[in-house]
Amino acid sequence: MATPKSQRIGIWVITLVMAIGSIGVYFIAILANNNDQTAAQKQQTDYAKQVEEMRKARKASSKPLDGYAAQSFDAASVTELKTEDLVEGTGNVVAEGANIEANYFGWTADGQIFDSSNQNGTVAPLTFGLSGVIQGWSKGLVGMKEGGVRKLTIPSDMAYGPNAAANSQPAGPLMFIVQLVSIKADTTAATQ
Repeated sequence: MATPKSQRIGIWVITLVMAIGSIGVYFIAILANNNDQTAAQKQQTDYAKQVEEMRKARKASSKPLDGYAAQSFDAASVTELKTEDLVEGTGNVVAEGANIEANYFGWTADGQIFDSSNQNGTVAPLTFGLSGVIQGWSKGLVGMKEGGVRKLTIPSDMAYGPNAAANSQPAGPLMFIVQLVSIKADTTAATQ
């Protein structure tokens, strides 16, 4: 049987080992948390760099579509949707809700291009449904003919709306140049 003194020493040794173990676990948890935060910060920084590179590439192309360029405009004067056919198409006519293939670029009132089908100098048409785009597109492209080029002047409420900045979208009125390559599937109206 152990003496009371040896029992007390044993209890102190066990307590000391437990305390050191607890402190060690605490420091390991802190280090792991710091590593997780560092990885998340690096990922956010990498993402921000990629987004900035994409924006620079889009801005670097002064003519995102041959013969057309962004230009600044008076935002206060844009109160309603305006369409202007720059090239009259000769093909089928876009119906409401159609699926289309188009080349395009869009810019803000200060003339800054924020979106384009021209990626790094290569223009490649995108396919999308008019039911899944901003209202200025879904209404502004109806009646356009394949092969045509249309300029859209879109008021803020038909663009990305009042929560645009919170959703990482450009705020205010926008302008687009859209070159209609084709109308997809059974969504074409009769040629007029």
